[in-house]
Amino acid sequence: MKITDIQVFELTIPFSRGVNKKPPSNFLKADALDFCLVKIETDQGIIGWGDAFAYHCRRPVAEAINHMIKPHLIGKNPLNVQQINFELQKTLHLFGRYGITIFAISAIDIALWDILAKFSNLPLYNILGSSGGKKMEAYASLWRYEDVDAVKDRCKHAKNLGYKHIKLHETHTSEVEAARNTLGNDISIMVDTNCPWTKDKARQMLNDWEDYNLYWVEEPINPPEDFESLSNLRSESLIPIAAGENACTSFEFKKMFDAEAVDYAQPSVTKVGGITEFKKISSLADNYGVQVMPHSPYFGPGFLATLHLAQSMPNPGLLERFFIDFEAYLYPEKTFNPKDGFFEISDQIGLGLDPDIDVIKDYRIK
Repeated sequence: MKITDIQVFELTIPFSRGVNKKPPSNFLKADALDFCLVKIETDQGIIGWGDAFAYHCRRPVAEAINHMIKPHLIGKNPLNVQQINFELQKTLHLFGRYGITIFAISAIDIALWDILAKFSNLPLYNILGSSGGKKMEAYASLWRYEDVDAVKDRCKHAKNLGYKHIKLHETHTSEVEAARNTLGNDISIMVDTNCPWTKDKARQMLNDWEDYNLYWVEEPINPPEDFESLSNLRSESLIPIAAGENACTSFEFKKMFDAEAVDYAQPSVTKVGGITEFKKISSLADNYGVQVMPHSPYFGPGFLATLHLAQSMPNPGLLERFFIDFEAYLYPEKTFNPKDGFFEISDQIGLGLDPDIDVIKDYRIK
């Protein structure tokens, strides 16, 4: 089999946060989210779909795929998935081991695994070593509202939908306190702070938050790769630490684990180097005794890939559902809505679903 063509589709799809008031900060300031999809075609008619992280970086990622990666892959056998991943990382190392280059490789890798599973006439989770059927518990990952009333409203809504775990993206105590008072003690609360503080400021904030019985605090220190400071903070705090959405490749996660910096590791399949690299990170985490909690605020092939990876993990942890509503979805909306608190997965071949071509046509950036 040979790769005959690679197409990149840049999309932007409007969404609703569920509340009218917009946050005053610039945190993901948008009314639409970016998508960068990859379609790989083969001479046997098998097509694979992939997904690169593209929030606010859609065009650079697309250009990297078209001009840095595509020329290397036309004519290659797509079934050599892990070899292709290795060669791309080796060939393109000069352009960065973080960020745009690795995001682009991630999309290609996901699409190649989709092709491999379709060629084998099996669901991807079978190819990854699972018979399926594993329960995958969801958590609602809220927007950053920076507004107490909005936090209360969204927490109530998520609780009413059956979520037992809810993640905030807040950095002020008032919103964290409001969430706990609204949800009571039976719902787990996590807080993703998105790398805002020095180590000293982070220590102060986590001390202030110890009364709220948090499941974890995520990425409290800037820069995110300061694993030494993160480790020190973890040893000084009663609140578990989570991180990893900004780490690329298994080598960064090994540094993180060697530093004993986290209780929960959060690799993102559209960022770390795709399924191939995610598998390495998952195995590494098992060896270090660190629980993986996949980062997956996505609505494309990356989300489906995360579900299949979770099926293949001994303990899949909790899976993220970004708590926003889109004007249109690439897959049936039920794909992203947990049933009784758990995600379900298709037993069809490959990733299980191909994206809706009409949605791609309607929301594609020309």
